[in-house]
Amino acid sequence: MAIYSYRLARGQTRWMFTIDLPPAADGRRRQMNRKGFLSQAAAQAAETEARKTYARADLAADGSLAAELEAWLGERELDVQQTTLGNYRDIVRCYIVPHLGSHQVYTITKRSIHDLYKTLLKRGSRRGGPLSPTTVRNVHKVLMKALKDLRIVVEGVREPLKAERETPGRKGVWTAAQASRFLSQHTGHRLYAAWVLAIVGGLRRGELLGLKWDRVDLDGGVVAVHWQRTTTSRHGAIEKTPKGRSKRTVALGPTAVAALRAHRRGQEAEKRAAAELYDDGGYVFCREDGRPYYPRYLTQEWERCCRASGVPVIALHDARHTSATAGADAGVPQHIMKNRLGHADQRTTDEIYTHVLDHSARRAAELMETAIFAPARAGVGREPKVASNPTRRLAAARRRIRRTA
Repeated sequence: MAIYSYRLARGQTRWMFTIDLPPAADGRRRQMNRKGFLSQAAAQAAETEARKTYARADLAADGSLAAELEAWLGERELDVQQTTLGNYRDIVRCYIVPHLGSHQVYTITKRSIHDLYKTLLKRGSRRGGPLSPTTVRNVHKVLMKALKDLRIVVEGVREPLKAERETPGRKGVWTAAQASRFLSQHTGHRLYAAWVLAIVGGLRRGELLGLKWDRVDLDGGVVAVHWQRTTTSRHGAIEKTPKGRSKRTVALGPTAVAALRAHRRGQEAEKRAAAELYDDGGYVFCREDGRPYYPRYLTQEWERCCRASGVPVIALHDARHTSATAGADAGVPQHIMKNRLGHADQRTTDEIYTHVLDHSARRAAELMETAIFAPARAGVGREPKVASNPTRRLAAARRRIRRTA
């Protein structure tokens, strides 16, 4: 170890330290340097803390943040889903490594991390524009998670602010009338049953595409959501189990059951027509030859159906928001809706997926006015009017006496 003093242009004295790291794979010497300390004691304390932190970590070949994060991504293949790992990889390679990747791990400070966040907020997108606050917060979470797993401590890092939104969650929500119009105009569509399950059952796109007939009980009127088909940036379309509480059983009403029965009859006809060319994977929603859809196709077909029916074009995932909102307006108990949507937390259902639509707010206003003003209008509890002037009260009393005399 070595601690040095040096002078700035203005004559001020600053301190720095240098420590040796294990040699690189090719035998080259590696060091870590940090400078800018106001006193020798401050440099000594920082050097001691750096050595403690270094002793708890296992450095990659060159000790750079880029190498450490790549090694971390390789380790996380053991315990996270491919979709989650794909998100980690995109954030690391697109946003962190281009700005901090060349830094030695133990030269990373809270200031360099804060500068990263500021840069991303100003010009972090791939086209050079600002990156959304939500994405920058995701960068923060992934970076902090990686540093913690690598046992690298950077004190005082501040989490970027949340994006301010008038309404949490998505805003593309249909009224019950719009949802009914959409479904009524597509009863003959090949994916009509999928649209019913999305709007009425609250199933996600990946859950619809991963659903197989052995998980559907039409006689009992239930669907078991235990599998999904989704995409990753690295592996394309993949299939996996839903995360957390998303595994669930969704009860179906008679209309949804009838839609699935009709869908199955159509699928059986396609199977007979294709004969030996049919690739039967047991999927409920698939191509005419039995092969599963690529997830993007379902999104595109949904958007085409929205435009054809004349309702606002909303995201397919927003069908779940429509389901939660219509259910709340219709009086479906909160805990039931939470289970139907597969949420782990009731607040997710209430605060993000359930929206107050204009007609619901208007109805609430009318109910409040009825509760407050109706008693007065009906004369309930109304006291008889009494003249406030004493002379008038005396004259009124005399008139009553004369009438009774």
